Amino acid sequence: MSTARTTRRGALAVIVALLMFALVAPAQAAAPAQDARADTVGQIAKGLLDSRLYVTSEAGNALSPADQNAIKTSLGGDNDADIRAVVVSNGVSRAEVRQMLPAVAERVGKGETYVAITADGSRMGGISKKLDEQEINQLVTRTNGETLKNRLIKFGDLAEHKVDDNAKSSATRGYVLLGALVLVVAAVTAGLLVARRRRHDREAREMADLKSGVQEDVTLLGEDIARLDLDVMSPTLDPDTRTDYERAMNSYDDAKRSTERATRPHDMQSVTTALEDGRYYMTATRARLSGDPVPERRPPCFFNPQHGPSVEDVLWAPPGGVGRLVPACAADAEAVLHGTDPDVRMVPSGGGRRPYWDAGPAYAPYAGGYYYGYGGFDLLGGMMVGTMLGSMMGGWGDPGVGGGDMGGGWDFGGGDFGDFGGGGDFGGF
Repeated sequence: MSTARTTRRGALAVIVALLMFALVAPAQAAAPAQDARADTVGQIAKGLLDSRLYVTSEAGNALSPADQNAIKTSLGGDNDADIRAVVVSNGVSRAEVRQMLPAVAERVGKGETYVAITADGSRMGGISKKLDEQEINQLVTRTNGETLKNRLIKFGDLAEHKVDDNAKSSATRGYVLLGALVLVVAAVTAGLLVARRRRHDREAREMADLKSGVQEDVTLLGEDIARLDLDVMSPTLDPDTRTDYERAMNSYDDAKRSTERATRPHDMQSVTTALEDGRYYMTATRARLSGDPVPERRPPCFFNPQHGPSVEDVLWAPPGGVGRLVPACAADAEAVLHGTDPDVRMVPSGGGRRPYWDAGPAYAPYAGGYYYGYGGFDLLGGMMVGTMLGSMMGGWGDPGVGGGDMGGGWDFGGGDFGDFGGGGDFGGF
């Protein structure tokens, strides 16, 4: 009984083992087919880094080693066309080639012309920086009927000659255009020299007016400091008062030095920024000496920054303009509220004197420096709408970041693959 049971168990184990083998063996045999994958863009690009030809695994044994060497040698001599070729399977689609070629070219990073051709040599297409779509189509048509090897070699020769012919034609046109260009450049250069001289003279006059106006502001602050005549070494002087007075004197010194060094309008921004500091600290010094609270730090009086910090915002409109809120000192605020004219800062301009906001672009940094700590040109833009400086402020500020022309486009064309890109630019795809 025991022996029979053991025999049955052994037979059952053998049957189970045979069934498992029958199930597992086909799966193992099919595994390689399931794992097989088409060549990736990275693999193709890597193969073309140091070679003019890449045969994909799907193309099979389309070319013998000797044929591959012959093609590589031939394409290697096409220096101007700089061709790289990919042999693909016969069943590849137009969409796949359209995606693959630009992506490979981008990865390789060199080469002027890329072509794809099927393993049987029946279909061919390409992209090029040196040849347009129509030219590629013509070359592909002229190689129809050749074997795979001969078609690639012939295409390379034709492409090289076409690129050379294009270069010669361009050179001839270039010489003709160069002669005309020399004449045009001579005329333009003469005109530019005259315009530059006139501009230089105008800018020199504007800078002289601006510097004269700024020196007036610097001198006025210096006289204001001198009239106060505080002895900063006096032991009876309040430390905070001494500190504010010293800051005012230091600001005056900075403004004076910056004015002497200034050679262009932009340099005046640092001068008026220092003057704004000095004006505020003089106001703070006087308040401390009088026992009054130190005033809030506000933007300078819009009508005349020489007046020092503003005390309130008032509604004001330039002649023919719309109203806007501007910071004003006590005297100018009262004048505006009572319908009289505020004391406007008149600056030298063109042999006369004008409000600083209508004295020309040279005064833009001058105004911007006074309001640098309060929003600069952003604040002034709103206050000066309708004035000469206000009309210019929309174009000031940091240049934005714009997208440049990617350049180096690829024109698709060729054979039965049809129109890959419609002549479009595929640079940077």
